[in-house]
Amino acid sequence: MTARAAAALETRAALLDAGLEIAEQHGLSGMSVNRVVAVAGVAKGTFYVHFPDRDAFLSAMHQRFHEQAGQAVAAAYAQHPPGRIRMQAGMTAYFEVCLSNRGVKALVLEARNTPGVAADVAARNAAFAALAEPDLLAMGWTEARTAANLVVAMSAELAMAEMAAEQRDERGRQVLWDLLSRLDLNADAPASA
Repeated sequence: MTARAAAALETRAALLDAGLEIAEQHGLSGMSVNRVVAVAGVAKGTFYVHFPDRDAFLSAMHQRFHEQAGQAVAAAYAQHPPGRIRMQAGMTAYFEVCLSNRGVKALVLEARNTPGVAADVAARNAAFAALAEPDLLAMGWTEARTAANLVVAMSAELAMAEMAAEQRDERGRQVLWDLLSRLDLNADAPASA
């Protein structure tokens, strides 16, 4: 990578970091291009070199969050075969990424309803649901895609509750694990040889 390309990536990252900081303090409604460039310490024109408009910027922020969450989930998944335990490990990794990223609460809450961003958010959420399909198949669900969408929705709501409280909801997690256990149609089935 050239020095110029590295500098461009660094500037882009600084803009995205500034966006998360602003989202935490002011929500997405308080995020303007002027505020982003002021926090990032760059000229306004620099913003438009990296992002054509505010919606593209919000989508890039959401994409970066999903990439971080996806890496954490993939690492958790790598330790288990498909099934309930793997799904629980992936959900736990997702919850921890949500709690450790400043500004994610506003981004996740508001980006779903932001015109020009909502379709990107929905596509990324569908990708997480696709990760859960093999687990639900292993748990005995023939309608794994639909079940995966519902499980992802449940975990997203718990993540939102945790982010609002700014701490883990141990009771909520335990209830979710109990629900997953009850959803495991193969839990009492003998292991195949």
